[in-house]
Amino acid sequence: MLLTTLSAKLTLALEQRSPLKTVMQRIRHCVECPNCLTRYLIPCTPYRNGSYLVPTIQGSLEEYALYCSCSRGTGVSRWRWSEAKPCEVSKKAYDRGYGTPDEITLVKPEPQEPWSVDVSRYLRDWTSLEKRRSLH
Repeated sequence: MLLTTLSAKLTLALEQRSPLKTVMQRIRHCVECPNCLTRYLIPCTPYRNGSYLVPTIQGSLEEYALYCSCSRGTGVSRWRWSEAKPCEVSKKAYDRGYGTPDEITLVKPEPQEPWSVDVSRYLRDWTSLEKRRSLH
């Protein structure tokens, strides 16, 4: 018994320190209940806690209604696919299909530098449309 407990604690400690921990997490789209802040993975409905996510128009994936178990049927939140948030999902939350903000964290988009392209490097003898018209 003692050996099993020590083994479990050691395994947990190694998992928490492992650099693979973040690599093993999954990126999925989720919606968040505005009342209890539970985050739900879109394709995993219905959920074990009694919540469910349904398309508002049958056959359409553009808009969903979230019926969260915290509201007992009185609170419905609507979500468009474009409003779903990309999130890193821990294994436990992934297995359940939902989790807390600590288990399912928002992925912050990396800032992108504006594109800088010097077109003149790729086009030879290029003239503007106005100059080409005046030549004809």
